[in-house]
Amino acid sequence: MPRRTKIVATLGPATDDPAVLAALVAAGLDAARVNFSHGTPDEHLARVARLRAEADRQQKVVAVLADLPGPKLRVRIPGPRPLLPKEAVYFSLSAEPSRPGDIAITEPAALADVRPGQRLLLDDGKLQLVAKGTEAGRLATEVVIGGTLLENKGLNLPDTPLSIPPVTDRDREALAVAAKAGVDWLALSFVRGPAAADELRKAAAEVGLSVPVMAKLERPEAVRRAGAIVIAFDGVMVARGDLGVETPLEELPMVQKRLIAEARAHGKPVVTATEMLDSMRFSPRPTRAEASDVANAICDGTDAVMLSGETAVGKYPVEAVATMARIAAETERHLEPPGGAEINPFLARPADGIDESVAETACRLAREVGAAAIVAPTLSGRTARMLARHRPWPRVVAPAPTAAVLRRMAIVWGIEPVPMGPLEPGADRLAAAVRDAFTAGAVQAGDRVVVTAGHPTEGGPRSPTLRVVKVGEGGASLEP
Repeated sequence: MPRRTKIVATLGPATDDPAVLAALVAAGLDAARVNFSHGTPDEHLARVARLRAEADRQQKVVAVLADLPGPKLRVRIPGPRPLLPKEAVYFSLSAEPSRPGDIAITEPAALADVRPGQRLLLDDGKLQLVAKGTEAGRLATEVVIGGTLLENKGLNLPDTPLSIPPVTDRDREALAVAAKAGVDWLALSFVRGPAAADELRKAAAEVGLSVPVMAKLERPEAVRRAGAIVIAFDGVMVARGDLGVETPLEELPMVQKRLIAEARAHGKPVVTATEMLDSMRFSPRPTRAEASDVANAICDGTDAVMLSGETAVGKYPVEAVATMARIAAETERHLEPPGGAEINPFLARPADGIDESVAETACRLAREVGAAAIVAPTLSGRTARMLARHRPWPRVVAPAPTAAVLRRMAIVWGIEPVPMGPLEPGADRLAAAVRDAFTAGAVQAGDRVVVTAGHPTEGGPRSPTLRVVKVGEGGASLEP
């Protein structure tokens, strides 16, 4: 059976070799992440162009996810800096160091919110300092846990509510590049509340970009407001790197499960990210704990699992994608219950409305009649996402009219996007969708499928419809 959990991998220097990129796509890449916290605009544009060309060559649908910096704080130092326990260290409250030896950061306005006694965590929490107070344009701190601080490492303020804007100047610069590259999704770092969704959409519109937006959940306040954030955004990412620094590590596994469940309840795609196969940056095999971590996220109901440094800068990027694909396929094989029931048949908060009822009925009907697939023609991807929310075991084959819509669905669990052929006015959309699925190789002659659409007749009234058919020669729809 085809793999249903999607794989997101980060592009970087390790994937720039055309042969590596080709192998990455062939190994099962569903979406490529472009991390705008690193690299230059020219590098990002070139990587997206190469990916698009390779995906077209292999006739595969691969999305591009632009990961914006957001109000992520990073140190700006000229070189490695030793920090000794109990040493007094000063941070500049302006863009440039106030005095020689002071540390500057990317969003210095955030330091104005820090109060004495609050923690400053550097390099994913490896280094820890405590604030002492501000004086003469600088924040005084004392080192609690020392080490060597490297350039561009992250700074976390887990005790400090931040007041800086959710969309920064660096984000706006990145958006201009993302628009030029023609990305399919936008992910915003360090989201703190639902209002960030509209701010991001507005900023994207200013550069001519209209794509789904994803919230990266990395702050304690984001966890507390997860329900509202999930509703406001089109998708979410459980970004466990900073989330594991900003929240107590022992709470992270259950926080992950709760955030995935929240996204599932609202029918929004959710990506689980960070250190999933981290040892594969240097090893051709992951640890047993990492393999279990990937499988656990899939059992939780995540739509996609993500690789970061493993593919961006690691020694084994292709092996990492192939390994993740094998883990996902094997995990799903054990999750399939007798009779093909849903992986998670219950939803915490079912949506209201006739469309939701039709989607739920389609999934139940597909199970009861032993359908090989649910075929759902869609203009925006919404119908397919509503079906995927119920985690039906039969695949959701989604014919769509444009490459952009096909790629937006590539990140959603269980959806197989296929091109939609042209339709004449008054044509039967359901029969045409079955032909599209057959032409793409998504269904075979002899398969029984459930077909659903809101507009069964091209140009006709909206009449949500379900149909059970048998696929005939050439993709004809026959009596079941």
